[in-house]
Amino acid sequence: MLGGGAILGGGALLAADSGSVRPGPSAGGLDPIPSYHLASTGYAPDGTAGARAAFPLGHVRLLDSAFAANQQRNFAYLMFLDPDRMLHTFRLNYGQPSAAQPCGGWESPDIKVRGHTTGHLLSGLALSYANTGDQAAKAKAAYLVAELARLQALAPAVGYSPGYLSAFPEQFFTALESGQYQDVWSPYYMIHKYLAGMIDAYQLAGIDQALDVALRLADWVDRRTAPLSYQHMQAILNVEFGGLPESLANLYRITGAERYLATAQRFYHASFLDPLAAGEDRLAGWQCNISVPKVIASLRMWEETGEAKYRDIAENFWSIATGHHAYVIGGMGDHEHWGPPDVVAGALSNYNCEGCVTYNTLKLTRLLHFHDQSRTDLLDFYERGLFNQMLGTQDPASPHGYVCYYTGLSAGAVKRQPLNYFPNGDPDIYATDYETFTCDNATALETASKFADTIYSRDANGVYVNLFVPSEVSCADQGITLRQTTDFPDDPVTRLTVAHGSATMALRVRVPGWTAAAPTVVLNGRQLHDTVVHDAVVDDAVAGADGGGWIVVTRRWHQGDELTVTLPMGLAFTQAPDDPTVQAVSYGPVVLSGLTGTRSAADAGYPADAADEAPNTLPVLDAASVRRTTAQPMTFQATADAEPITMIPVARARHEPYTVYWYTDAYIP
Repeated sequence: MLGGGAILGGGALLAADSGSVRPGPSAGGLDPIPSYHLASTGYAPDGTAGARAAFPLGHVRLLDSAFAANQQRNFAYLMFLDPDRMLHTFRLNYGQPSAAQPCGGWESPDIKVRGHTTGHLLSGLALSYANTGDQAAKAKAAYLVAELARLQALAPAVGYSPGYLSAFPEQFFTALESGQYQDVWSPYYMIHKYLAGMIDAYQLAGIDQALDVALRLADWVDRRTAPLSYQHMQAILNVEFGGLPESLANLYRITGAERYLATAQRFYHASFLDPLAAGEDRLAGWQCNISVPKVIASLRMWEETGEAKYRDIAENFWSIATGHHAYVIGGMGDHEHWGPPDVVAGALSNYNCEGCVTYNTLKLTRLLHFHDQSRTDLLDFYERGLFNQMLGTQDPASPHGYVCYYTGLSAGAVKRQPLNYFPNGDPDIYATDYETFTCDNATALETASKFADTIYSRDANGVYVNLFVPSEVSCADQGITLRQTTDFPDDPVTRLTVAHGSATMALRVRVPGWTAAAPTVVLNGRQLHDTVVHDAVVDDAVAGADGGGWIVVTRRWHQGDELTVTLPMGLAFTQAPDDPTVQAVSYGPVVLSGLTGTRSAADAGYPADAADEAPNTLPVLDAASVRRTTAQPMTFQATADAEPITMIPVARARHEPYTVYWYTDAYIP
C-alpha cells in the first residue's frame, strides 16, 4: 500500500508544499490517520478486500457526462421492460397462465437459455436503486422477486425438486448429467444469473425475500451436485456454468453457512483452471465469456478459503490475458474465443471484443485492485477497457440504450447487431426492445448501472481517485464530500473540490502510465513543486511522475479546497505483437478510430451472416499526418491510403465503418 507519497521506480517519495514534517512508521508510509474511518460496504460481490476498500454505490453520484447519459438511457430501459413479459416463460414452466407477449432472441420460449435476462434485470434494478435511490427501481425489483418466489414455492407441485427456479424444466439438468449435451445450452449459467440477481436485490435494494429465494435455490444446487463424483462433475463443467461458484461464495459470505462454500468448490473446472494455477498460458481455443467468470470465482474462493492456488489462478490469468491476449481497446477474443498468445494482426475481425468479456475482465480487475491499491497498471487497464469499449457499446441515439454485441477491429468494422446470431437483423440497429435479447443485452443492464463503482476507492489513510469521471463521492463516516469535475478525455484536467465537510486524510490521484510528462498539480491556486523526501512524510506533499504513480496530498481538507491536476497526453502508436507494421493510435488512454466510410453497414455490402468476408485489407496510415484539429469534442485529422480521414475516439464511432489498426510507417525496427 502507498503511504504518504507515491511509490516510484526507485522507491523514493516525492514531496512538495513543505510544512511540518511528521515521521512515518519504521516500515515506511503513513501511520493511520485517526480522523478518517472506514465502514464495510457489506456487499459480498465486492469481496473481502473490497468490503473496506470500495465505496458503497450510494455514496458515489455521477455528474453530467457521457457516463451519466449512458446510465440514464439504461435506466429508462430497465424501467420500460414489462416485468410480466420477462416472467412469461417462468410462469409457463410452472404451469401458470400468462397473457404476456413472449419475448424474442435468446428469451424466446423455445430457446434453451430463456430466463437469463430476468436475472440481469434484477441486478440492474438493484444496482440502480443503490446508486440513485430511485424507489421505482426497488418496487419493480420487489415485484419480480415476489413472483419468482411464488413460482419457486410451486416447484414440488409441478414435479420439480424443492427450491428449483428457472424458466425451463428441471429435466435439462437430467440431460446434462446424462451427457446429452445437445439437449441443453448452459443450464447452470441460468442458475447463476438468478442467484446473482437475488443477492443484489437483497444486499443493494434491501428486499429480504430475495435472500430466501437465493438460499432455497443454492440448497437445490447443493442437493443436485452432492451425489456426483469428481469425474462426473468435471464432465458437467465442460458445459457453461457462468459465475455460479462466485455467487455461492457470496452466499457463504452473507450467511456463514459452510455448505455453500463446499458447493462452490465442486464447480472448480480443473482443465481450464489448473494450467492457470501453474502460470501456463493455455487460453487458446477456450471461449472467453464462458471462462472469465471462473477466474472471478477463483478470486472470491481465495478470499473465503485462503487457498493460495485460487489466488494464483486470478493473478496469473490477469497477467496472461491482458498481457498476451488483449487488443488495444482492452477487449479480447475473436469469434468469442482466445487464439494463440500475442496474435493481434492475424485475428482482426468484426467479431472481436464481445462486450460481456470486457465487462467480466474489468470486474476481475476491480477485485484485484482492492488487494493492492498502489498498482496503477490494474487501473490503467480498467480505464482502457471502460473508456474505449464499455462506454462505446451503447448507441446514444437510442432512448433505451441499445448495445452492440461486438466491438469489431477489422478494417471498416461496424458496431451493430450480432448478425451471426441474427442473420436477418438490421445491421444499422444495435438492438431492439424485445426481439434481440442476447447475453450482451442482458449484461449491459448491469454495465451502465454500475459505472460509478470504481471511480474511487479508499483505505485507512484516505481516498483514491482511480478514474477521471465527473462525480461526487461522499465519505459518510467522516462527513466529507468530494466533487470531481472534468471534461476528460477531451481535456486532460480534473478538479477535485471539497463540496462539504472537512477531514484529515490523504487524497491520492492516479498518474496513469500513458501520461506524456510530469503532471501539474495546483492546490487552491498554488502550484505544488516536487521535492524528494526520504523516509518521512511531509504535510501537503505531492508524489507523482510520468509513467505511472500517484499524486498524494495529505492535509486537513476543508470545504472549498480545490486540487487541480493536469495529466499531459500525447500520441502513441501500439504495435501488434505478431506484426509490428500493424499499429493502433492512441491519445492518452483513448484509442482513435479512423472514419473510413460514410455508408451504412448494409450499403457497404456486408453479408448478413459473414461480416468477415468484407474486404479487410488494412489502410496505410501516414503516422506523421495525425494531428489534433478540435479539442471539444476530441477530433484528429490524418492521411490514410493517400486520402484525408477524420479520427475520433473509438467509443464515439457508431453507425459508420471505422478502422482501429493500420499499416503505418511509424515502425522503427
